[in-house]
Amino acid sequence: MQGLFAPLPKGVDAFSTPLGDVRLDSAAVERLRKISDFNGPSAAHGPEHSLEVELPFLQVIAPQAEVIPILVGNETDTEVAKRMAKALAPLLNEATAVVVSSDFTHHGDRYRWTPFSEPDLGAKLLHLREVTAGRLAAIDPDGFTYPVEVSGDTVCGVRPLMVLAQLLANAFDGSGEVLEVTTSGHRIKSWDLSVTYAAVAFYGSWTTWKQPGLAPLLGELSPRQGAETVALARATLESLLMHNGSLAEWYAAASEREALRARAGAFVTLNHKGVKPGSPGRLRACMGLIEAGQPLNDAVVLAAVWASQDPRFPRLEARELDDLDVEVSVLSPPRRVSGPKAIEVGKHGVILEKGSHRAVFLPHVATEQGWDRRTMLEHLARKAGLPSNGWRQGALFSVFTAQIFGEHH
Repeated sequence: MQGLFAPLPKGVDAFSTPLGDVRLDSAAVERLRKISDFNGPSAAHGPEHSLEVELPFLQVIAPQAEVIPILVGNETDTEVAKRMAKALAPLLNEATAVVVSSDFTHHGDRYRWTPFSEPDLGAKLLHLREVTAGRLAAIDPDGFTYPVEVSGDTVCGVRPLMVLAQLLANAFDGSGEVLEVTTSGHRIKSWDLSVTYAAVAFYGSWTTWKQPGLAPLLGELSPRQGAETVALARATLESLLMHNGSLAEWYAAASEREALRARAGAFVTLNHKGVKPGSPGRLRACMGLIEAGQPLNDAVVLAAVWASQDPRFPRLEARELDDLDVEVSVLSPPRRVSGPKAIEVGKHGVILEKGSHRAVFLPHVATEQGWDRRTMLEHLARKAGLPSNGWRQGALFSVFTAQIFGEHH
């Protein structure tokens, strides 16, 4: 299942509650039903009651309002959230309020999420929620969504909040504010099970949907911008393995984010500290995206997550982070070359393709290993699952350059 689920069987135009009926905007509901992202199965409502919980509050606050109740499916990703937000935008005007409800962090054995421990459990939970809710209040879809998904944070309503974030980013002029953050643990003084709550309000007006153009290809990064990509990779790993707010903090503090929204490929490399380049045992992980099909900051987050799961090595653990240097390679778009003679060792990263076989080396690999062109291509062929001479006939080659930034460069 994917997308938002229309709330009621056809023909039903009101909810009944102890306070009376709640009227639906039937025309809007039927309009949304015709869009596949909204037309999910009614069975999705069987175990779910979040809409019904909201209704008495709406009846008291706005008893004459007509509502469009929408339940969001767990498989809604960023692209679907953006499509749904775009479909909702024409329904909004100065008299429209959008209400999204969600608990935030669920901590405890019952919730199968216990990354933090006492005595400072309450402070950790509050801080995590403050920085994450702060990204939502800042109308920062990536800064809200990536930290929650990377850290594994148990925000049960992250999907409808993603839709809200996209709606605010693309069809709203205004600002947001975190009104309050608390936890059930602080209220009842028990931490066996704790749920975190945040109230966030937005002030402004709805607009027509903005049509952002395709992000430009990335040019050359400055040393400061490169350092921020490295800090982003480190923050991603910390949030992933320690379940903390490091990634949300990066999004809040980064001064070069606009530059990092340009499209580029990137690799994240993890090296053992104190081991010289080219020495055995230096590399801990290296993964990334070659094509410039996404903003650089997205590529770095994804590459860092993948590096933690590099299949050539054991899965990364939090205890290792202090002993690793983080390096980010920012790639130029690949270009096809006529053959091996066009490859400049030390300058070019190389992609070898032959049938279903494919492998890549970053530009500095050959230099660090002391390889000439032939030796590099033999190793590259073996990495692709070919014989060492498999590069000589029938192979295609593409090259790219890379800016390399590291914690100790």
